[in-house]
Amino acid sequence: MARGKITKRSIDVLIASSENDILWDDSIRGFGAKRTKSGAVSYVLQFRMGGRESKTRRYTIGSHGSPWSPSTARAEAERLFILVAQGTDPGEAERQRRREAVDLAFDNYADRFVDSCVGKGWKRLAEQGLRLHVKPVLGSKPLPRLVRSDIIAVMDRMPREQIGNIRNVFAVMRRLFRWAVGRGDIDRSPMEGMETPPAVTPRLMAAQKGRPVGPPFDVLQRSAPPEGGAGDPVRPAGSR
Repeated sequence: MARGKITKRSIDVLIASSENDILWDDSIRGFGAKRTKSGAVSYVLQFRMGGRESKTRRYTIGSHGSPWSPSTARAEAERLFILVAQGTDPGEAERQRRREAVDLAFDNYADRFVDSCVGKGWKRLAEQGLRLHVKPVLGSKPLPRLVRSDIIAVMDRMPREQIGNIRNVFAVMRRLFRWAVGRGDIDRSPMEGMETPPAVTPRLMAAQKGRPVGPPFDVLQRSAPPEGGAGDPVRPAGSR
């Protein structure tokens, strides 16, 4: 292992050498450039989470070449060392970021939720509601980053006269987020504390005809919730 300032010149020398070696920067302790057998160079960070008794960990910043140059890799190493000082493991943070971008992306997660649904009627209701009304709004936004305003955005987009459909979509989303909490994928549901949209009643119809209304969820939030069965999917007429 060699020690010196990591620059373009020193990286060129490292690439040209025939040895698998690591050049450790002499100004940022733990910042290095590692050469592999193939001659490729990667920028690495070596650190400990805790005191000297803790295990040494190594994190790969990236391979030499766009976007990683000696200067950009050095800046990234400085940023990561700040995270380490705050108690954040860069490797764990990167794994969580990738998990949120893929496994916990709402559209992917919604598909897995539908697959878990039992019963043809409920499964069809969940699939249609998510596909037609929820996915177009939430897209691939990571599940842990969803907040109440995202849910309201979904409800506001639905035609206000489709009260039964609004209630069904609300029920599907609420069950999805409860499922996510139960699996440990999120700590709390963004729908926690939200009231179930009320069923269609003569009083509600009269209220809607008597004055202008805004987005559907504005009206529903101002209306009293129904008694019993809150959040249950609306059954088609004639069903038991």
